[in-house]
Amino acid sequence: MAELLDPFHTILVLLPALIANGSPVLLSYGGTPIDGGRKFLDGRPILGPGKTWEGLAIGTLYGSIFATFLSSTTCSLTILKGGIAAAIGALLGDMLAAFVKRRIGLERGAPAPVLDQLDFYAGALLLLYAVGIVVHPYTAVLMAPLVLALHRLTNIAANRLRLKPVPW
Repeated sequence: MAELLDPFHTILVLLPALIANGSPVLLSYGGTPIDGGRKFLDGRPILGPGKTWEGLAIGTLYGSIFATFLSSTTCSLTILKGGIAAAIGALLGDMLAAFVKRRIGLERGAPAPVLDQLDFYAGALLLLYAVGIVVHPYTAVLMAPLVLALHRLTNIAANRLRLKPVPW
């Protein structure tokens, strides 16, 4: 049976997704591509060199650590379970977007407005639903523009700090 979160707990359970999505940029080296450099049926990379096992691990780790912190401050196992699911969902959503971008012929680093900013958010929402946690729908909708703006600002900052080659 699905559990519907109130607006406050919806925000808390989604915060680890933001942490997970932003964490892989902290790696100072390329890492091991998840797709192993293999090509899809169309001859293009499956995901590309930007999606690495190390990035997946650090995103999952940092998102899970933050979920654990939030859970300990709220005494809520739902926040722990949901936060970890949101973190993993965010990373899977980002990988799915990379797969889609490769299919439509966009190279790594090429902009895909809205897709680049909300892929991880949609992935987090979907995985939360899959594990039986339903976020407050109005809060999720109202958070989307905030997530979009925050994603844009953090990517500009990461670019200026030379952590990312492009500001999107």
